[in-house]
Amino acid sequence: MNRIILLAVLFLFQINAFSQQFSLKGKIINQNKTTLEFATATLLKTDKILYKQASTDSLGNFILTAEKRNYILIIEQFGTEFSNKEIILNQDLDLGAIEVKEQIQLDGVTVKSRKKMVEQKVDRLVFNVENSVTATGGTALDALKSTPTVRVQNETISIVGKGEVLVMIDDRLNKMTQEDLAAFLKSIPADNIKSIEVITTPPAKYEAEGNSGLINIKLKTAKTNSWNANIGTSYVQRSYASGNVNGLFLYNYNKLSLQASVNKGKDQFLTTSDNRIYYTDELWKQDIKTKSETDLLSIGLGFDYKLTEKWTTGIKYLGSFNDRIAANNPLTTRFDNSGAINSYILSDVKAQNKPQMNSLNWNNSFVLDNNGKNITVDLDYFNYQKNDSRAFSGNKMNAAKENIDGTYFSAINSNVNRLKNYSGKIDVSLPYSWANISFGGKGFYTNTKNDLKVFDNETGTPILNTAYSNLFKYKEYNEALYFSANKKLSEKWETQLGLRAEATQTEGFSENLNQTNKNNYLKLFPTAYVTYNANDNNSYSLNYSRRIRRPDFEYLNPFVIRTSPFYYSEGNPFLKPSIIDNLGFSYIRNQKWVNNIYFSQVSDFGQELAIIDPETNITKSMPINYANTYQIGLSTYYNFNKYTWWNSFMGFNLNYQNVKSKTNLIASVDGYNGYIYSNNDFTVNNTKTLFLGLNYGLQLPGRYQVFNISTLNILDVSVKFLALKKNLSITLTGEDLLNAQKPLISYYSNGIKNTMKNYGDSRTFRISLSYKFGNENVKSKERSFGNEEERNRAI
Repeated sequence: MNRIILLAVLFLFQINAFSQQFSLKGKIINQNKTTLEFATATLLKTDKILYKQASTDSLGNFILTAEKRNYILIIEQFGTEFSNKEIILNQDLDLGAIEVKEQIQLDGVTVKSRKKMVEQKVDRLVFNVENSVTATGGTALDALKSTPTVRVQNETISIVGKGEVLVMIDDRLNKMTQEDLAAFLKSIPADNIKSIEVITTPPAKYEAEGNSGLINIKLKTAKTNSWNANIGTSYVQRSYASGNVNGLFLYNYNKLSLQASVNKGKDQFLTTSDNRIYYTDELWKQDIKTKSETDLLSIGLGFDYKLTEKWTTGIKYLGSFNDRIAANNPLTTRFDNSGAINSYILSDVKAQNKPQMNSLNWNNSFVLDNNGKNITVDLDYFNYQKNDSRAFSGNKMNAAKENIDGTYFSAINSNVNRLKNYSGKIDVSLPYSWANISFGGKGFYTNTKNDLKVFDNETGTPILNTAYSNLFKYKEYNEALYFSANKKLSEKWETQLGLRAEATQTEGFSENLNQTNKNNYLKLFPTAYVTYNANDNNSYSLNYSRRIRRPDFEYLNPFVIRTSPFYYSEGNPFLKPSIIDNLGFSYIRNQKWVNNIYFSQVSDFGQELAIIDPETNITKSMPINYANTYQIGLSTYYNFNKYTWWNSFMGFNLNYQNVKSKTNLIASVDGYNGYIYSNNDFTVNNTKTLFLGLNYGLQLPGRYQVFNISTLNILDVSVKFLALKKNLSITLTGEDLLNAQKPLISYYSNGIKNTMKNYGDSRTFRISLSYKFGNENVKSKERSFGNEEERNRAI
C-alpha cells in the first residue's frame, strides 16, 4: 500500500483549485545582455511566507501564476539576491527584460544572501560551496566529498549510480589520471570555489568525453567596482600531520578585472591494503603499508578587460606543481591448502613522481546585440609533465623467513611523461523569440611522449636494460562541430535538441617494438530533452544523450613494465573507445524533491584488469575492452529547508547492473547496489555566527561492474564559527569518524578469486582559519540588481 501511495505522489499531477489567477512574467539578462538560465523568481506574501517560485528557462524567461494581491518579488541566482521589491498583481503583468548587474553596496541597504545550497536544473545539479559548512576550509577534493550525488572513494571521483566522471575547471577539461587529478584538486582551496556543477546530461556544447556526465568546478570572480582578498591556513591530522596556507585576491573596477591565487602545502598519508589471490592449491596474501608525502603548490592568475561595450578579452593561467615520494614493503605470504605457510616474498619499494601542469586560456567575448546574441572564442594551451622513478628489490624466503638463494631481484624504472595540448573553439549563441539557437566548433591536437628506462640493479650498479626500456610517442587530433536548439513550445512544454559530431585521428609509435598503430573514426553524439512544467510546483523531463570514453593515453602504450617477478603491467594499443547511451526520466517537485529513473548502456566497456595466470602465478595488469554492459536504476533526493536553521539534502540510489563478458578471462555477471546519504547544515544561533555540518553515507553491499563490494559507512562532522564582523572563519572538521571506509572488494579473474581491502587513511581531523577583507566603494541612490560575472553558457 505504501508503494502505491509513493508512486501516486511521484507520477500523478497535483490538482489544485485556484481563485482568479494572473500571470507574472519577465526575462532576466546580465550586463552583457546574455540571458540567465539559473536565476530564480520567488513570490512572497507580504508576511514573508513563500507563495510561489519559478526558475528561468534557457532563454532567461520566467512565468508565475498567482492570485490577486500584493507580493514581494525576489530575483536571485545561486544564493545571491539581485532584487527584492513589492509588486501589486491585479492583472497579467509582463516585466520585460530585467538587467542584473554586479552586486554593489547601496546607501543604507544591505543585500543579504539567501542560504541556498543546491539548485536543481534539467541537466545538472549546482552545489553552492560557499553555503556549505563541511565543504569550507578544505581542498577542492574535500568540497567534492560534500557535494550531493558525488562520491570520492580512495580518491576516485564518481557520480552516485553513474560511475567515474571527468572533472572540468571553469568549463575546461583537464584529462589526467585519477591519482594526478586528486593531487591537483588537493592544491586548490575550497574557499576559492564558487560552485560545483554535477552535469548528468551534458548538452551538445560540451565535449562528448566522459562516461555518464561531467563535474564542473567554478572558481570565484570579483564583484564589480570592488576588491577583496582572502588568506587562510589549515592543519590536518591523519596518521601523519599535513597542512597548507593559501591566499586569494580579486579586483574588479571599471573595465579591468584581476584574479590571483596561491596555495602551498604538504599532504601525508599512510595507506594499507590486504590483497588475496585464491589459487587452486595456494593462497597468496599480500600486505602493504605505504607512507606517502606530497609537496603541493598551485598558482592561479587571470585578468579580463572590456575593450569596448561589445568586446571583452581575458587571459587565465592555472599552474600546479607537486612532488610526491612514497615507500612501502610489500609482504606476500603463501599458504598451502591446509593453511600452513610455505614461503614469503618480501620487497622494498621506493617511488617518486613530480607531476607539473600549466594551463593557459585566452578568451574573447563579443556581444552582437542587446537581446543576448553573442560569440565567444577560446584558445587554450595545456602542458603536463610527470617524472616518475621507482626502485624495487626483494627476495623469496622460506617458511622461517630465510632468504632463498638465487631469488634476489632488483630494478629501477624511470619514466618521463610529457603531454602538450593545443585547442581552439568558438561558440555562437543566438536567442530569438521563437527559439534559442547555439552552434560552434572545436579542434585540438595532443602530443604525448613516454620515455621509459629500466635498469637492472641486482649487482648494486644500475645497468640499462634495453630490452625493457622504450620510447612511446602518441598523437591525437580531434575536430568537433555542434548545433543545439531550445524552444518553448508553450507555457508548459519545452524541448531542446542537439547534435555533436567528433572526428578523431590517433597515431601511436613504440620505438623499441618499432610498432605503429593508427585509428581514424567519426562519431555522432545526439542529445535531447523534453520538459513538461505541469504547474509552478511540478516538472517532468525526459532526456537522452550519447557519450564516449576514450582510452587514457598511457593505456595505449604497448610496452611491458615489470615491478616484481610475479607482477607486470602492459598497455594495449588496440584499445577501443567505449560508447555510452544514457536515457533518463525525472520528476521534480517544488525544486526540492527530485526523482530519476535512468538507463545506461555501454558498448566495448574497457578498464584495466588484473589477469591471473594460474599456471605461473603471474599477474598481468592490462586494459581491455572486455564487455558490453547496461544498468537501470532509481534515484531520489529531497532538499529539506523548511526551517531557516536547518538545510538538509538526503536521498538514495538503487540500480541493477549487467555485465556481458566478451572474453574468457572474465565471466558475465549481474547484481544490485545501493547508496543512502544525508547532508545537513545547521545554523546554531540567531546571529548566524555558529554553524554545524553533519554528513552521512551508507554503501549497501552489492555489485559494481565485475566487483562485489561490502558495506561502507561515511560520517563527517564540521563546526564553523564566524568572528570579527564575520570576516574570520574558523572551521573544525572530522571526516570518516567511524573509521569505516574499508570495504572488502572481490572479483574473479580467469576463474581465480581475488579480494582487496584497502584503507586510504580517510579518518581525518582538520582545523582551518580563513580571513577575508576588501572594499566595495561604489554607492548608488537606487536599488540595483547584482550578479557575479559568469562565462556565457549557451545550451
